[in-house]
Amino acid sequence: MPIYEFHCKDCGYYFDVKATVKEKEEGLKIHCEQCGSENLQQVFGGFAILGGQAINVKSRDSQNSGGCCGGNSSCCS
Repeated sequence: MPIYEFHCKDCGYYFDVKATVKEKEEGLKIHCEQCGSENLQQVFGGFAILGGQAINVKSRDSQNSGGCCGGNSSCCS
């Protein structure tokens, strides 16, 4: 079930709402959990995919580059 994150524009509180896609499409009737306001903005943050397989992605040029910036420590500050 998707989790939607909201930010209250009145009090600044962030909270999550679990709802099906169908419920979201039909229009959620959400109030701020902190102050009860309906002045909310949906927040689009990162996401994670659980399961699957971990992979190590390296570009051809970075395999033996000596760290960030190809070993040039002046760009790592």
